[in-house]
Amino acid sequence: MSLQAVGASKYARSVKAKVAQWEKDLIMISDVIDCWMLAQREWIYLESIFSGDDIKQQLPEQAKKFMRFDANYITLMHTVDKGRNVR
Repeated sequence: MSLQAVGASKYARSVKAKVAQWEKDLIMISDVIDCWMLAQREWIYLESIFSGDDIKQQLPEQAKKFMRFDANYITLMHTVDKGRNVR
């Protein structure tokens, strides 16, 4: 909201391009975080299913596949956490 107010100001001509880029970047960041939150909710749901011993016995190949994806997902999230692009 503040960036929109600055961008709409008649005194902001010299920084209008910078303000527009900030708005674009913040929208992108917000969209990515929304997607991550959705993915995490789904992941938590699937994790509870595939961590059960009965599912591991009934669907061993799918459980193994999920565990591989789970390990990759955890590695990815640790990498993202260590990144300094957005803090």
